[in-house]
Amino acid sequence: MARSRPQSAIRNPLTRIFGVDSNVAVLRELVRHGGYLSSSTVQSRSGLSKSSVRLGLISLEQSGIVITEGTRFTKLHRFNPGHFLAPQIAALFDVEANRFSAIVDAVRNSAGDRRSMVRSLWIYGSVARKEDGSESDLDVGLIVDRDHLSEIVEAVRENLREQSQRLSFVPNVVGLDLEDVVRLAADSDPWWTTTIVDAVVLIGDRPENVPGSHGAGGENIVRKDRD
Repeated sequence: MARSRPQSAIRNPLTRIFGVDSNVAVLRELVRHGGYLSSSTVQSRSGLSKSSVRLGLISLEQSGIVITEGTRFTKLHRFNPGHFLAPQIAALFDVEANRFSAIVDAVRNSAGDRRSMVRSLWIYGSVARKEDGSESDLDVGLIVDRDHLSEIVEAVRENLREQSQRLSFVPNVVGLDLEDVVRLAADSDPWWTTTIVDAVVLIGDRPENVPGSHGAGGENIVRKDRD
């Protein structure tokens, strides 16, 4: 099998910078923070292994996009704002972060003028766990009184249709009424058990608390992604 021809570093520096997943993850954390970080902090923030962070930092430092200072035992690393590609790279990560914020806002506002009828609306599944792949759906759950369930589920799906095309995500909306929630909890349903563990609540109460609550309640953000 023929071997790939090496990429020219001077012609194609982005290959060296973005060519490995760990490089991208390490650089993202340094860009978002803006200051110096230790390798252990980068590891904690990125979720990468120690070896992946080490190799990523070495590669990025060699490319000049990361600056490292300190001694062998107290090295700190930061994004190099003076690099010739720094403004464009920082802008890319801004667009990435802004897109996800826009997706969350689209889901939060998807009930439109029926929002007051929603007892709980949340994201769950692989996206909530930060384990989604390129083919993953964005799982959305909501709880509404039975009399209004079908109309609100349809409204949510319709309101997400345009936004999902614009922002390139695939929503999977599941609607439940109060009786569904009580039954799923009583049966210790595996789907329900996993769902409430994952749940990132955007409107109302946590889904498992809805049967005991009074009214839809207000917005309650119980978990927020940390940059």
